[in-house]
Amino acid sequence: MLSLQSISLLQAVVSAIFIGTTYAIILGIRRVYFSPISHFPGPKLGIATFWYQFYYDVVLSGQYVWKVRDLHKQYGPIVRINPYELHVDDPDFLEDIFVGPGTHKRDKWEWATKGLGVPGATLMTNGHDLHRVRRAALNPFFSKASVRNLQTLIDAKLDFFLERFEEFQRSGEVMTANIAFAALTNDIASEFSFGTSADRIRHPKFDPSFHDNCIAGLDLNHLMLQFPIIMKTLHALPDSIAYKTDPAYAMYLAEKREMTAQAVKAMQSPNPSKTQYRTIFHEILNSKLPPEEKAIPRLGDEASVTLAAGTLTTSWTLSVALYYLLTTPSVLQKLKAELESAIPDMSQPPTLLQLEGLPYLGACVQEAIRLGYGASGRISVVAQEEPMVLTSSQTSTQYTIPPGTPTSMTIMLLHHDERIFPSSRTFRPERWLENPRLDKYLYSFGKGTRQCVGINLAYAELTLILAKIFRSYGSVGCRHEGDVGVLELWETDERDVVAVADMFVPKVWKGSKGVRIRVVD
Repeated sequence: MLSLQSISLLQAVVSAIFIGTTYAIILGIRRVYFSPISHFPGPKLGIATFWYQFYYDVVLSGQYVWKVRDLHKQYGPIVRINPYELHVDDPDFLEDIFVGPGTHKRDKWEWATKGLGVPGATLMTNGHDLHRVRRAALNPFFSKASVRNLQTLIDAKLDFFLERFEEFQRSGEVMTANIAFAALTNDIASEFSFGTSADRIRHPKFDPSFHDNCIAGLDLNHLMLQFPIIMKTLHALPDSIAYKTDPAYAMYLAEKREMTAQAVKAMQSPNPSKTQYRTIFHEILNSKLPPEEKAIPRLGDEASVTLAAGTLTTSWTLSVALYYLLTTPSVLQKLKAELESAIPDMSQPPTLLQLEGLPYLGACVQEAIRLGYGASGRISVVAQEEPMVLTSSQTSTQYTIPPGTPTSMTIMLLHHDERIFPSSRTFRPERWLENPRLDKYLYSFGKGTRQCVGINLAYAELTLILAKIFRSYGSVGCRHEGDVGVLELWETDERDVVAVADMFVPKVWKGSKGVRIRVVD
């Protein structure tokens, strides 16, 4: 027979289950039928609980973006994809959601920014007003003029990078372009941020540690969004235990601490002279930001995001560009012809300003950005003070989104919208020359007041790097007289550049070893 104590315990368990089940049912009914956005369609299970999204993004590893695409086919241009969020799949609405500077304010949705654990970074700042303050301190440093002044820095790194190509040409070894480009962009971003770098481009294998550790951290973003307590626990654990609990995330945290230390070191060093580069963190320290905005934890977050974003997204876009230029001889032929005309003598390379005026090079950069995506997932904003009124030019249908509603669009879905980008899977730079206004739909850097502050630096790097590489090197199907060698893909195909998962950044098939090339005579 059961003791009274056992019976009491059983009753307590049954009561807890009953109360929990009742609460879940009531909460689900409230979310589905009594929400301010209950009139927007969507899957009932996905509206009632975050477990629906959890299944696709955590259990199936970054697959919700494609499920959302299918939901739009079923329900239309605006769909409820979780208890609080609306997702939009209509390019007409882009500029109404992500508005430019003016009277409209757009916050970020706190739930969507907490997974990386860097609330102090400008990119992850939720409130409109605080974001504006933080962004104002960075804007002068990332302006077009400031970035153009850094061409000497970028050229120096790039010249040595091309010397590494010559080493691989002599040795016959295979180069993993993803990692090589990550070493280059990391060294540039680090020098730009801290006034120093790890010289990863000098490492025999381009030192993939930073790249790999950041990717390992981003791979856990979906899990951390659903269960932020896991992230807080790992942050609180001693290193020895954290490494045993989750080695990949522990390495990510170690990388973040190193970036914080670099930021502190940069700020404590003497201000650079007029002949040296200003660093981002000297700029912040000398800005009009209030003291709390110059606190070490906040700047550590800023350093983490600045360096990771400056490394991962640009290097991936370069890898995408490299693959398609090497597999599309007709495109590379046009690019090389334009570069040879603009740069007749490699000992006297043109300025960034001159390269920015080359139409076909610019179109190749735009197409690489379109297919590289930047951040692959959806970007959400919240209009707290006013409804968002969206009108479709195709159907003349008007939608009113209530204030306080997280509303998102997804980069990968927009960049493959066949209404805007016909044959969207094809690398076709000509589309940007035929319709220069297509740039309004290029979403990799965000839009409006929330546009990525590093956009000018990314464009500068892409322009300079692609110009210098393909002025000197050809491909198997397109080699010009005077080329110092040929870049040949090695055991690489389109699977290695096509995203099959959204893990904050694009992920390709699990068996990929990267975009690999051989540099041959």
